[in-house]
Amino acid sequence: MFTPQEVSEKTFPKSPSFSSGYDLAAVDEFLDTLTEDYTALYKENAALKTKLKILAEKVEEYRATEDTMRSMLLAAQKMAASMTEEAKEKGEKTLADARQESEKLLTDARNAADELNRDLARKTEAARQKLSAAETAMKDYIAKSLAMCLDQVDYLEKLPHSELPTAQAPAQEPVDQEPAAEAAPAPEQPAEGEAPQETAPEEKPAQEPTPSQDTAQLIEKDILAAYDEEKPAQPLPADTDFRSEFKLDLDELKFGRNYEPDK
Repeated sequence: MFTPQEVSEKTFPKSPSFSSGYDLAAVDEFLDTLTEDYTALYKENAALKTKLKILAEKVEEYRATEDTMRSMLLAAQKMAASMTEEAKEKGEKTLADARQESEKLLTDARNAADELNRDLARKTEAARQKLSAAETAMKDYIAKSLAMCLDQVDYLEKLPHSELPTAQAPAQEPVDQEPAAEAAPAPEQPAEGEAPQETAPEEKPAQEPTPSQDTAQLIEKDILAAYDEEKPAQPLPADTDFRSEFKLDLDELKFGRNYEPDK
């Protein structure tokens, strides 16, 4: 295939029959060769144009696809940014709500604890007041009981020196005095060598109840009667647990003329 430079530099020899001009055979031969080459180039050019057109269409298609993909990429990037921002905002909102809820729960728990502490303090103070009232009532009760006991002790100390009223014995009918009993015979002395006979012990009469027990019962009645006459102590609150269970027991009290400390 001729290059453009070869075509431009091609020279034809001059014909011998003419003084000037080209050799016709050489020109025809060159034209035939040139025609063949030009025909091949024309066909190749047409094919290349067709290919170029197809490639241009493909490029346009790819370019359109690229634009579409670029648009889709931009849309995806925008959507990702929007979703990221939305997720960030939602996370911050969730965190803020959780923090607010935790603070509320903590505040409610503190308020409940404070209320329980105040209620416990009120109950403790009420119990302390009840205990103080019970202690005061107990002290008053003990003081009054001690005062009554001292009065009764003073009364008992003065009792032997006072004249107790004696009951009048019923009049007895006069009876004839019997002669005095004869003196009892002296006990016989045992003979020598004989064992002395044991004598049965004399039975002592049953001991009669001493007047101290009756007196103790009378004193107990006097103490209870005197205590009932006293002004009652200030009543405790209704829900107090303090109860007065004092009971005066004088069964074991011993005094008077028949009192024997060794028994």
